Amino acid sequence: MERSKNVQEFLSTFTKKAFGKSLDECQGEIICVICHGPADVFDDEESMKEYQISGLCQKCQDKTFK
Repeated sequence: MERSKNVQEFLSTFTKKAFGKSLDECQGEIICVICHGPADVFDDEESMKEYQISGLCQKCQDKTFK
């Protein structure tokens, strides 16, 4: 997913301060930004796309959005 440099820097700083790791770090390790658990199994294509945006694993997506 292509983001502007400013948006990418904001997300990196925000997630690092809020959750201890940046979005880029988490996605590089294929882990969740919130729980730091594995983020490699998703219920559907929409959930996988959401991970690319937010960095949330399926479990944290379910808690957050449902």
